[in-house]
Amino acid sequence: MAISIFRYGEKYQVAVSPPEGPNWRSSEPMSATEILAKLGALGCHSTDITDALYAADPQWTKSHDEEVRRRRQRMSGTSEKEV
Repeated sequence: MAISIFRYGEKYQVAVSPPEGPNWRSSEPMSATEILAKLGALGCHSTDITDALYAADPQWTKSHDEEVRRRRQRMSGTSEKEV
């Protein structure tokens, strides 16, 4: 199976199996940003992760970029109107 990602509303359900990583399943839907962090921590290769995300949702980068931008704004203390 390797990495399987299925779109679930605005988030995704994930399953990983060898050889891509250890047997693991998400217990709840995750954002693309959370998937990248979690699967990277499990030792999955970034190309395999992004390939699975593209297969599940060709537009996944848009929501990921928005989430990264929101996180950076929170960390810097700026609002979207100031950017």
